Amino acid sequence: MVTAEPPVPSGRLVRDPRLRERKAAVARQAGRRRLRGLAVLAVGVVLVVAALLLLHSALLSARAVTVRGALHESRAEILAVSGLAKRPPLIDIDQAGVASAIEALPWVRTATVSRHWPDGVSVNLVERQPLGEVPLAGGKDAVVDRSGRVLEEVAGPPSGLVVLTGVGSVPRPGGFLQASDGPLLQLAAQLPATIAPRISSISKTITDGLVLRVTHGPLVVLGSSSQLGAKMVSLTTLLDKASLNGIVTIDLRVPAAPVLTP
Repeated sequence: MVTAEPPVPSGRLVRDPRLRERKAAVARQAGRRRLRGLAVLAVGVVLVVAALLLLHSALLSARAVTVRGALHESRAEILAVSGLAKRPPLIDIDQAGVASAIEALPWVRTATVSRHWPDGVSVNLVERQPLGEVPLAGGKDAVVDRSGRVLEEVAGPPSGLVVLTGVGSVPRPGGFLQASDGPLLQLAAQLPATIAPRISSISKTITDGLVLRVTHGPLVVLGSSSQLGAKMVSLTTLLDKASLNGIVTIDLRVPAAPVLTP
């Protein structure tokens, strides 16, 4: 027995009104979510722009700069080379870069730069210590530290500094003496404090190497820069305990066996 297929309904398909309403509700909900997302994005953009404008405003710029440790470099020069004189926004200050620019000043050994919100910057310096002076043409002298950096040029010799002669070319303040002048600087740095005031000059010659001139006294030949400590001990002993009247030269190239020549 054959069962007949049910007839296919003809005409338009009748949709459930509840299904149409549900689809419409889902679409409305998706639209509201998109609007809320756009609103949140717009608020975020406005806040970011406002924050950037505030960070780059005069309210958060370097208006209060404190400089500590500057004895020889002027505040105006420090602010100028660092760019802080222009009161940049704190957010734009490269602390390491500013410190490096300040350390290029002749007297500055190290510089530390710190930001302090909302408008403060502190600059802490450690300056170099003068070691000796190098005579220049025109009656001037170049003051140098133990590393050979030229700190400044002065019209008269600074008191308490030993004179270094036989030096190569001397650069402008901020530059360094030549490496070949290292033994002179090494000797000047190792002069005992007890005899340093009695030494009028240190020089370097081709024949005798390092040579000291005792004020109103003999010439001291040291030779190379080896055994400087022992040579200084021997020289201190001679200056303190020996009678050097009539002595023209003291040869300390062998510190344990000094030779005194009248």
